[in-house]
Formats: sequence, C-alpha cells, structure tokens
Amino acid sequence: MPNRIIKDSIRTSKSVNALTDFQFRLWLYLITYVDDYGRGSADAEILKGFVFPRRKSVTEAQIQRGLDDLATTGMIRLYEADGEPYFCFPNWDKHQRIQTKRSKYPDPEESTMIHREPPLESESESEYKSESKSKQEPREDAFDVFWKAYPKKVGKEAARKSFAKVNVPVDTLIAAVDAQKKSAQWTKDNGQYIPNPATWLNQGRWEDEIPGQAPKVYRGEDFFDE
Repeated sequence: MPNRIIKDSIRTSKSVNALTDFQFRLWLYLITYVDDYGRGSADAEILKGFVFPRRKSVTEAQIQRGLDDLATTGMIRLYEADGEPYFCFPNWDKHQRIQTKRSKYPDPEESTMIHREPPLESESESEYKSESKSKQEPREDAFDVFWKAYPKKVGKEAARKSFAKVNVPVDTLIAAVDAQKKSAQWTKDNGQYIPNPATWLNQGRWEDEIPGQAPKVYRGEDFFDE
C-alpha cells in the first residue's frame, strides 16, 4: 500500500473541520485503506477489520453511519456494482499520485451512485445542541448570580437590562462588588451611598479604583496587580 499525502490545508478546510471527531477519524483511516485510485469497499463488516482493527468498541453500525455522513457532506461518494457497495474519494487524482495501471475496484462512473439524504438528528444530538445553545446564552443565569451578590436590591428589571448589555464575565463583576463592599463609600451610613445596580452597570463601576488599594486589571480569567 503506497503512502498517502495529507496536505496541511485540512487544518483550515471548512468541510473537514465541520466533521465530528469520529467522522474525521474514519475519513483519515479510509485514505490509508483505499487502493491507488481512491476506491474501496463500503461494506461495514469488511471495513471494521481493515480500518478499525484495534478499536473493539467501534461497531459496524457506527461505520455505516459514518460512511453515510461522509457521503452526505461530499467527502466520499458511495456507489454499487453487481450488488456490492463501494466508495471513492472525489478528485483523488488531484491530491494523490496514481502508480498502478488498474484499480482493484469497479469504476464509479460505470456504476450506480448511491445518494444519501442528510441523516436525521438523533435524540442525543438534539440534547447536545440544546446544551450547547444554553452554554452560549448564559446571561440570564449569570444575572441571578450577580443580583444575589449585589448588596442593594432595587430596580431589578432595569438592572437586568443593563446587565444584558455588559460584555464582561460575571466573575469579574462579582469580584469588583465584593471588593467595593469593603470600601468606605459602601460601608458608611448603612450603605446609603451604594449606587443602584443598574447605575453601577451602566457606568462601568466595576473598574472603579478603591482608595488605598492597588489598581487591578482583568486579563483573561485572572486578576493581576499592575
């Protein structure tokens, strides 16, 4: 089996980076499996032994699903010849060097192509997308954390709207609140000089310097003395 060429462009390829980890691994392993013309058997039982010989946890069903997914995205083409399933890599000759005179497998251009519809979303995939979406939209829960930490509970809805406009990690805000709780301005006269939470957010008061304390700057997730 000749060596295969893997170009560094796969690092930035949109189609390659859209693959799941299993699809990507299957795609790479198939490159090492196919013959000199980029063709191979698409029988999951056969591929199980050739492509995943040391991965006992990988099933034939997973391999078949992976082949269908790769075909749907255009990474491979599935076809049939004499009732047997095969696959090939599109544009194989543009990326690999062909040295043999004949392929071990039927020519896809002379065979029946298999068209795959986009796979139905599984329940686990739906849950994953829902979970990912919730991670991308954490502001509602983060506000509750901020509201609990802020000592002056007035104008909650106004504060919520102001909080939604602030592109600062909630940990940064709470750290500033905790520090300012100890300041003279916030502790004297029973805290009557504590600004309303909406005002505090709108004015960027988490960046206020506390007298007698070295200024701190936020970098990433930690605070460092200047």
